[in-house]
Amino acid sequence: MKQKTKLIIILAVEFVAVSIVLLMIFLAGKKSYTVTFDLNGGILLSGDTVQRITQGQSATPPNVAKDGHYLKGWSGNYRKVTSDSTVRAIWEYETTPGIIYGDSENQNFAEIVGSFKEIHGEVYIGAYHDEKIVLSINSGAFRDRTEITEVHLLDGILSIESEAFAGCTKMKKIDIPSTVVRLGAGAFEGCKSLESVTLPASLVEIEEGAFAGCESLSEIIFVDRVKDKDGKMENISVLEKIGAGAFSGCKSVETVVLPENLKEIGTLAFSGCEKLAEVTVPLAVESIGVGAFNTDNLTINLFFSEGEIPEGFAPLWYTGDGVKLVYDYQPPEPEDTEEDEKNPWWDLGGKDEDKTDEKE
Repeated sequence: MKQKTKLIIILAVEFVAVSIVLLMIFLAGKKSYTVTFDLNGGILLSGDTVQRITQGQSATPPNVAKDGHYLKGWSGNYRKVTSDSTVRAIWEYETTPGIIYGDSENQNFAEIVGSFKEIHGEVYIGAYHDEKIVLSINSGAFRDRTEITEVHLLDGILSIESEAFAGCTKMKKIDIPSTVVRLGAGAFEGCKSLESVTLPASLVEIEEGAFAGCESLSEIIFVDRVKDKDGKMENISVLEKIGAGAFSGCKSVETVVLPENLKEIGTLAFSGCEKLAEVTVPLAVESIGVGAFNTDNLTINLFFSEGEIPEGFAPLWYTGDGVKLVYDYQPPEPEDTEEDEKNPWWDLGGKDEDKTDEKE
């Protein structure tokens, strides 16, 4: 019996040894690849961001964190690796409590329809709610929430509707996503503490009174140009209309450079902008309403010659004293600045071939 047991043990050891040798031979014939984990603003808690993985095997995502966010998943393929690859962390805001959601006409999407009166401080609004993409902030959703100080939005939202943030008198900052195509009437009316706003190239229309009465607004940035594949500056803005009184009462604004594709500037669009010193009207503009610019000592740069004012420019389209019109304006050459690569505005989901991992 002992002899038989001894024989079994010897055979088992030999089997294991042969298996190891065969496995080593098998692995030796396979390539290995590098998988790099891009933390996308997060911090590394444990694990490795760069991993060397044998062909057909899977990398192990590191443990990461980011303040005010949770990790929704990784964009990119790190399973059954067959090539060098970089995968990127996809972060989702920890959405602030007190936001009320509803279903859109398409049940696969959601809308923000309201908020609790008690909402305050910095407000974070994620791109998803119950696995549905949030498409819009509806009319009056945050109206008169006077204790909000900042609003942070992730890409995905397409529209900010009328009076959505009207009367948020303490709000100093809002991040308007690069996916937004429409700002409704009075969307930010009376946000008298708002200091700066960046308007994305995706915007098609800014409706009447969108920023009326934003008296602390000193900087209006229209995202208008990016580098193309050849390194040349390319116009990408699709904004065609600034509605009546859109920036009326923004008395801290000093300079405005409007996007090249703009066609219409509404009545009183920049009325009451007391500190506005210079504005450049794009060549594409066909229509300007009465009193669109009514600031004293304002310099208006125009691309056409004197006597060639377009028919769509209303009488008294500028009404301030001491206004200087600069005809045949020659703009300075644009600065050669690097632009961060971003997902296109129509990429709402942020998912790719490997399907984004869900929050565990």
